[in-house]
Amino acid sequence: MNRIFWGRLLQELECGNSVQLLTVLAGQQGSRDITSQKLLRTTEGDFPSDPSLAEFWGRIPFGEMDFPTLWKWGGVEFFCEKLSAHPQLILCGGGHISLPLAQIASLLDFEVTVLDDRPEFANSQRFPQAYRTICAPFDQALEQVPHTDSSYFVVVTRGHQYDRTCLERILQRPFAYLGMIGSRKKVQMVMEELRQLGFPEDQLGRVHAPIGLPIGGQTPGEIAVSIAAQLVQIRHGASQGSLDLEGLRHLIQGEPMVLATILEKQGSAPRGPGAKMLISPSGELYGTIGGGSCEAATVALAPEVLSTGHAQVRTFRMDGSSPQDAGMICGGTVRVLLDPLK
Repeated sequence: MNRIFWGRLLQELECGNSVQLLTVLAGQQGSRDITSQKLLRTTEGDFPSDPSLAEFWGRIPFGEMDFPTLWKWGGVEFFCEKLSAHPQLILCGGGHISLPLAQIASLLDFEVTVLDDRPEFANSQRFPQAYRTICAPFDQALEQVPHTDSSYFVVVTRGHQYDRTCLERILQRPFAYLGMIGSRKKVQMVMEELRQLGFPEDQLGRVHAPIGLPIGGQTPGEIAVSIAAQLVQIRHGASQGSLDLEGLRHLIQGEPMVLATILEKQGSAPRGPGAKMLISPSGELYGTIGGGSCEAATVALAPEVLSTGHAQVRTFRMDGSSPQDAGMICGGTVRVLLDPLK
């Protein structure tokens, strides 16, 4: 295991960056088996897990591709994916909609930050599930939060002037999602003011307004559900996998792990390509590939994979034949890579 390689990945994710990760599923370089070799692609350059293979990776004609995907070049099969940092949800406004939305989003594995300029609306007692609360004018508070392609912004302030301030700051920097609540009249007013400030239409078109999926919600809780549903829709549409940072830290500290990654799925299955789970020798799990029989079988295989030091690709069928299914029959199949990291 190259600790420098995995440390670089952890550094990128902790900074809120997204990276591309390419893994060799099957292939030879000369007489050498290069199965499970990896390349990390960042904005600062490419980093192979084995530096001696830098020339091999340098010959590959990378072009535009969707993620995640299976790809072949020169007789070598790759799994290509995009990894993102833990998604950050920044709620601009700590009012009656933000309260249930923070609760729901924390259950959906978002790291929640609440911004408001009123101390009674931005405090840890009101939002105990929030990673942090910032009480400051919105323009100042937005300078203290991450602006990356893993940042999700929901603007639910108490007035259109504050909405405009938030949108003006957010639109100038990276984000995964930006939604603003409000009546049609208020939305039109804010957008016209931003046009006058010089924001082009394609930039304004990235704002989700009206916000949320159209489920007919009326109460704060129902509106929060519609917004949360849209956040999930956008997150999965980005085709980005994630890697549990706690497990990654244990790996870098020297604890051997098996990295399980879903490569393909057919039919119905809980998780899709790119879903990841780290498995420690003691059976500690970091992340999930969907639970049920597939996950149980993967965990059962982990000691063998660690012992041999050889990666395996296995196909699991979720047809109810395993007692771990416990009646939750999906009927699909998943192909999983089990990669020993030690």
